[in-house]
Amino acid sequence: MSSLRFVRASSLVIFGAACFALAACDNPNPGTPLGTFAVTSALTANSCGSDVAAPDPGSFGVTLSNDQGVVYWFPDTGGSSASGGLSASHSVSISEVVADSVGATTDGGASPCTLERADTLSFTLSSATSPSSFSGSYDFTVSALSGSSCTSQLASAGGGYVQLPCTVTYSMTGTRQ
Repeated sequence: MSSLRFVRASSLVIFGAACFALAACDNPNPGTPLGTFAVTSALTANSCGSDVAAPDPGSFGVTLSNDQGVVYWFPDTGGSSASGGLSASHSVSISEVVADSVGATTDGGASPCTLERADTLSFTLSSATSPSSFSGSYDFTVSALSGSSCTSQLASAGGGYVQLPCTVTYSMTGTRQ
């Protein structure tokens, strides 16, 4: 996720397209396989606007594995794995923050607007060793970095956001296939 240009795409699928610092990018499923899951998501909150949220409800597949307490999330849409630590209660949390300049000046110069997007994927496995399901949430918050002029990104100026900062939240469930 090196660019915020993807904000209007299917966010849950794109979340898995990042290669996090702890992720093993060459081996998307390190450690012990936990299974392949059919995931269904539902939009639960959206203060960003309809142009920003993914289709509701959404569905996709994901493969999970556990490598010594690090759970890897690998979407079936391709991309690289994302990872987060497994707690004693079988919970996993994965976070990433990226920033990108968006828009351009009328003379083609650099944009005065830099947006930051903070993504969090949190879910709880039914079991740490052989889960049959998981449930959780995915959310992202988009905000203008301090000192940025991002009014051009607001819907009132022809942009895609109703307001900044804004947040989109999905609930999700996964069932082992």
